[in-house]
Amino acid sequence: MPSTPSTQPSSSPSSRKFGWLAAAIVAGCVLWSVGWFLVAAKIEDHLPETLARITGTDAKAGCENPEVRGYPFRFGVFCQTLTYANAKDGVTAISGALRSAAQFYRPGHVVAEIDGPLAITAPGLDARLDWQVLQASVNADPHGVSRGSLDGRKMSFDIDGAGLTHKLAMQAARITAHGRKNGPDLDVVIQGEGLQNSFSAGLTAKALTMEATLPGQAGLLDAPYTAVSAPYEIRFHRLAVELDDTSSLEISGPVQIAADRRISGALDVTVRNQQRIIELAATMNPELSSLINRLAPMIETLDTRPDEDGITLSLTIRNNRVSLGMFPLGQLPDF
Repeated sequence: MPSTPSTQPSSSPSSRKFGWLAAAIVAGCVLWSVGWFLVAAKIEDHLPETLARITGTDAKAGCENPEVRGYPFRFGVFCQTLTYANAKDGVTAISGALRSAAQFYRPGHVVAEIDGPLAITAPGLDARLDWQVLQASVNADPHGVSRGSLDGRKMSFDIDGAGLTHKLAMQAARITAHGRKNGPDLDVVIQGEGLQNSFSAGLTAKALTMEATLPGQAGLLDAPYTAVSAPYEIRFHRLAVELDDTSSLEISGPVQIAADRRISGALDVTVRNQQRIIELAATMNPELSSLINRLAPMIETLDTRPDEDGITLSLTIRNNRVSLGMFPLGQLPDF
């Protein structure tokens, strides 16, 4: 009797390929998940050691209730609070929560958000900073940080200290700060918008800008962190305070801080709307305002750039003693 062909369909090659593909995807997801959680656990376990490398032996940083989040494609450290203490210098600091993230394919670029307030105590100083939003971005290199940025919105500063006659309170609509290594040097840019204070009604500023280089100080971004020590130099490319659309004060030039912390430098000072600056000086220091008023008739003759907008003057500092040309203006306080 002839055999009857089977009526059960055999699996096609395309079906088997799809099955193998699905199995590979599932296995890959499982392996990825296992690997992600293993790496997250390693980051969390080594966090105290990582913080110790950043702060060095003289200080200690802490992350309360650390947790690594970001599955499946990010890694981020979350802390309820951040703490810092340097017993040698008597400095302590504590802030709100930290939330950070880095893409798995670019682990050296970390973005973070920090909650306020930040409270800082040091010998003779108490400071409190707060903000609506504070974001940070850091690019790491084998030695520490190659560049970093901060961006704060609606910031407030309250500072009290033994040498202050009254508490200082300042506010800013926005402050940004950027630092980067430039060969052996450190470049710094700080910008502020909508600056106000509570100790001098006339001292408000539309904008504040500082662009500077610290020669030979790129190591300030290396780990462990070490504070800058005298002697050192700051080259101000631009230090400008814009009071309004027509009034500003701009400074440029090098400043040297000696080993005894006395300051010397040769600066160019450009003033726009001279009368507005004199009025502001009167609210801060009547004696200085009186001196500037006496020199006002001669100031235009000292202008080193008569063809440009405003008046540019040469300001000299020698061991904290400040002079405008041949006219002494006073002495800077020791710090």
